[in-house]
Amino acid sequence: MRRWRWPAALVAVGTVVVLFGAQAATGATTKTLSFDAAALVPYATITTHFTPTRCSDNTFDQADGELNGALLQFRGGMLFPIQLPEGAKVTRLRYFVVDQDSTDDSFVFLLRKKLEAGVPKDAGYSVMASAHSTGNVLTNVRRFDETTIAGALADPTQFAYYLELVNCAITIEPIGVQVTMTG
Repeated sequence: MRRWRWPAALVAVGTVVVLFGAQAATGATTKTLSFDAAALVPYATITTHFTPTRCSDNTFDQADGELNGALLQFRGGMLFPIQLPEGAKVTRLRYFVVDQDSTDDSFVFLLRKKLEAGVPKDAGYSVMASAHSTGNVLTNVRRFDETTIAGALADPTQFAYYLELVNCAITIEPIGVQVTMTG
């Protein structure tokens, strides 16, 4: 009976490590914020990233309409504020789009602006991440991801966060944006 003590003890310890050790390692939760492109706010003039270097035609064109959550026939820039929980670490920016244009693309930017007295008005602005469509597919929604995030740790006591969507052609239909984080 003595020769089974050590193997039985090792199995018991191994079971405790697997059961409790795995739970301790998965303490961080993953959260995803989802935004329908049709709910973003068209900006009355050209946005920061809606420029001739990015879009071949940067004439602002209001949306033709919204149909079942799709943003149709819109060319221009859009802004949308988002609230990131304090201490969350942004891990992914994901963009869903139907890009039917072989020359122009559509872009989404996750941005932050420093909120602090004494900071020059044009300072403290930065792009945390961006994703964009490429190529063209006529009817299918495609997904474009970015996992390189600058300033990934959210601090709403120091920064305001928002999305900028830049659509370069009316033949591109933005569907939605997701921001994934842990914490």
